[in-house]
Formats: sequence, structure tokens, C-alpha cells
Amino acid sequence: FQYSLHIKESATAPYEHREHLALSNGKDPRRNLAIQLCSDIPMGVCTLAYNKKFEVGRIEELASLYPELSVHLLDIARHICDLLDPFEAGYYYLPAMGGSFSIKHVLPALFPDDDELDYKHLDERCQNGGDAMTIFPRIKDMEPEEAEACREALLQYCKLDTWAMVKVWEKLQEVSEEL
Repeated sequence: FQYSLHIKESATAPYEHREHLALSNGKDPRRNLAIQLCSDIPMGVCTLAYNKKFEVGRIEELASLYPELSVHLLDIARHICDLLDPFEAGYYYLPAMGGSFSIKHVLPALFPDDDELDYKHLDERCQNGGDAMTIFPRIKDMEPEEAEACREALLQYCKLDTWAMVKVWEKLQEVSEEL
């Protein structure tokens, strides 16, 4: 029902943020999400994810549901690289990760004093994926003001997730250049 992207067209280009959050109206949101994803991610480009297996699984599910979009969706899936790999392989580790390679552990280990990257500073309605999965289907039954606040909380949570990946990728680049 949702995604966020931080797109960098070239090494010198600024990041552009794109996002999609379906309407919580009881209808299946996947087709519109798949169409928008194909619009936002061109074929043949590298896409970074954290936990590639999960992301590829969701994209392959969309491809099987919507054959007319499957070529594009499967191309996106084929070009996903996993930011989790260097941590799982042991190429980069900090004791502050506490043995976990979850982005929720890696991020504060890499950026311990950066409030911009602290999920605890997000709206309490949505500070993790479990919150997002719980809130989204309930929005349709909320008063308009609360529904809008919940939608904004979902958008901010997802945006932080992808911005966190940008920061992790930049840190890995920085560390590799020091070697």
C-alpha cells in the first residue's frame, strides 16, 4: 500500500523524493501501487533496498497479479542490490549494532547522535513497520482530521526508512574510500 524512493539521477544530482500511499478505502491498493512504481523506477536502473529478499518478493507478487506490468516489475526486481549484504557478510560491523543487522540497529550505530535519523522522533502513531500495517487499514474508519494525521505519520515513517538507506549507503561509500 506504500513506498518511498529517494532518487539520485547522477553523482552530482540532488536526491529527489517520490512516494506513494494508497487510499485506505477497503479496496485492493496493489494495482495502483504497481503502476506508480513502474512510473517512478525506469527499467534497467540500480535500486537499493534493505532486505532485498522481502522487496523482491513483494514485486514478484505484483508481477504475478498484473501480467501487463510484469516485464517492468521483474526488471526492477532483477536490478535490486541489498544494503544489508555488507553487514550480514561481516564486512562492516560496530559493537553498537548489538549483533543485529536490522536497519533499526544499524542506523543508530552508524549515526548515534543524529536526531534526523531517529525513529523515536516520528509521530507516535507510526514509528515502525508494525505500526504502519496496523494503522493503514483503520484509516478509512477514522474522523477526517485523525485520518490525515495518520496518513502523514505513514508518509514520514516510510520517508525516513528510505532516507536511512541513503545515509547507510553514503556511510558505506565513505568507509570504502578510506580503505
